[in-house]
Amino acid sequence: MRDLRGKTAIVTGAAGIRGMGRAIAGRLAEEGVSVAVLDHPDAPRGFTPEARAAGWRGLPSVVAELEAAGVPALALDCDLTDPGAVARAVDRAREGLGGVDILVNSAAITGPVDVPATDLPDAVWDRVVKVDLYGAFYIARAAARAMLDQGRGGSIVLLASWVAKTGVRGMASYTAAKAGVLGLTQTMAIELAPKGIRVNAVCPGGVPTDINYGNILRIAEERGVSLEEARQLHIASFRAGVPLGRAGEVTEIANAVAFLASEQASYVTGQSLNVDGGGLMAR
Repeated sequence: MRDLRGKTAIVTGAAGIRGMGRAIAGRLAEEGVSVAVLDHPDAPRGFTPEARAAGWRGLPSVVAELEAAGVPALALDCDLTDPGAVARAVDRAREGLGGVDILVNSAAITGPVDVPATDLPDAVWDRVVKVDLYGAFYIARAAARAMLDQGRGGSIVLLASWVAKTGVRGMASYTAAKAGVLGLTQTMAIELAPKGIRVNAVCPGGVPTDINYGNILRIAEERGVSLEEARQLHIASFRAGVPLGRAGEVTEIANAVAFLASEQASYVTGQSLNVDGGGLMAR
């Protein structure tokens, strides 16, 4: 992917030690992309025992990794639900790196995973939809505006989910928000294509990340097992019904994103790429 060398990117949701955002930023850096990593100021920098043991500091740790890979990097705290803050963050990335050629929105929260829609509190619905859908719109809009102003095209990749394409019991807010991301992807792809800006989505299947830590804690408490045992049980649940017979890896999501961001996908826009081990197909 030599065409990526010298490009600039914004990657959101990058503070987690096991996060997709960190993996995506690192993958783009391997291709010579300068990266601004962005996350909420309250993102869990040392939330998990693993992160604390590793001395993980969130975005500063990611920036150190990117700079060690030989590319300029920038850390930006930003609440994606605040459109003004999002616009300012994109401006800072553009100024600090010399432009915005690629946006990858990885930031998301899941909310509860076992609450029926009829029992879902308004506050939970509002929070998940604001982060996962409103946030995706605000950052995609701001990045697109920067790309239009630059006049050199670009690539936007929004992370959705396999749940966006099928009903999932107990996850109404997350499923609805991610389905909205797919609609946003298709609409922006149509609108921005004449300006050379491609917009695509990646739909991960079961991939263990920091976002799952709350579920791991719940399993540990309910079953009286260690956190590591609970994590393995959680990963095992991702394998159920997956033809490839395993959970996914964040690096596999990062590879798909790098492809869509590159000129190897120059004739691809408005698409949602499943990276799920065949899980959706088998449902």
